[in-house]
Amino acid sequence: MALSDTVLKGDKKVQTGYLDVLKAGGSDYPLAILKKTGVDMTRPEPYTAALKRFDQLVAEMEKIVAKLKKKKKF
Repeated sequence: MALSDTVLKGDKKVQTGYLDVLKAGGSDYPLAILKKTGVDMTRPEPYTAALKRFDQLVAEMEKIVAKLKKKKKF
């Protein structure tokens, strides 16, 4: 998630790093490949960012469900 968020923001260096991850395939351990892009999965930051994004998505879904309930009014 940390890598994809940065790729979507248009950071060219990170986009190149993402392509390098894809090109690497199974040539190294996944954690080592990611670390080359600047995402260190041995640190808490990527997990914290992923949980924060997940929380945002859940909140967004809750809003959508609330709107749908208002429209249906059983």
